[in-house]
Amino acid sequence: MVICAMIGELFGFIESYLIGLPLFSVLLPLISFFLLAVLSIWGLRTKKTMLFAFISISISALILFPLMFIENAGLHGGMPYYFMIAFLCTSLALRGKTRLILFITILIEYSCLFFLYRYYPQIFTTMDHEEAFIDQLCSMIISSIILFAFACAVSSQNYRDRHKIQQLSLLYERQANTDELTGLYNRRYFNNFLKLAILTLGDTGKLHIAMFDIDDFKFVNDKYGHPYGDTILKQFAQILQKTENEGVTSCRYGGEEFLLLIPKKNKEDALKLVEEVLENTRTEIKLKDGRFVTVSAGFTTCKEDMTYDVLLQEVDKKLYTAKSSGKNRVIS
Repeated sequence: MVICAMIGELFGFIESYLIGLPLFSVLLPLISFFLLAVLSIWGLRTKKTMLFAFISISISALILFPLMFIENAGLHGGMPYYFMIAFLCTSLALRGKTRLILFITILIEYSCLFFLYRYYPQIFTTMDHEEAFIDQLCSMIISSIILFAFACAVSSQNYRDRHKIQQLSLLYERQANTDELTGLYNRRYFNNFLKLAILTLGDTGKLHIAMFDIDDFKFVNDKYGHPYGDTILKQFAQILQKTENEGVTSCRYGGEEFLLLIPKKNKEDALKLVEEVLENTRTEIKLKDGRFVTVSAGFTTCKEDMTYDVLLQEVDKKLYTAKSSGKNRVIS
């Protein structure tokens, strides 16, 4: 905003000089340029954005612009175009009561200036017809460029802000729905997803669910420590993630328990997928003592009359049977 105003003041100085306005009229834009430059340096150092905006707009709109209005032939010159800049900057750069108070103040001051020009024109610097035309044309071009640049800057900033908010929203959504350790979906997300899958079972076709539990995981934690146990959990999660290419949704349900939701497959293919998880685990995840990790799994197929609670109870029973009958197997 201030850079746009400084550019406008610089062009205003050049234009005033070229058309031969009085010395004070020529110097006012230059004074405004250097004053805004000093304020900009102060604003960058203090980082008090709102205070900087208020001071800059107040000085420009309430002091410098009215002086220029008087010295540039009032309504006969091009200064009315700059009044629009003052109102725009006030509305976009300030907030709350400060914006409203400054807007009303500027409106009252400029209304008084218009009345002064109407009833006391002798206090205003005069221009001949040609000078007035050039001043109005230049003022229109300069103010249009400033307003266009300012609008583009605001639009660009709004786009960056929206993009940042969107990225933060996606980040927070992912953090809310995924397990921090493994990167899989967490229990809350899976519960909501499963309820929706059950409701749409008639539309999506067959639906299967498998629950896994890493065998003797407490022994691993006790012997090698929890950080090593976390490594095992992450390795098993990577095995489950490989199944997601098959349209499967995987989740860490809690502790060493994991779930797979397998849609649109017949029972044999779904069971084969679960068996592959067990096989990959006992051949890829190796403990420090040379033994391989194994998992047990319960497997069940969702029927149309099953509720969410019944389905989870059923697969949990199958998992318990797998654990109590020797582990390292799937019970369906």
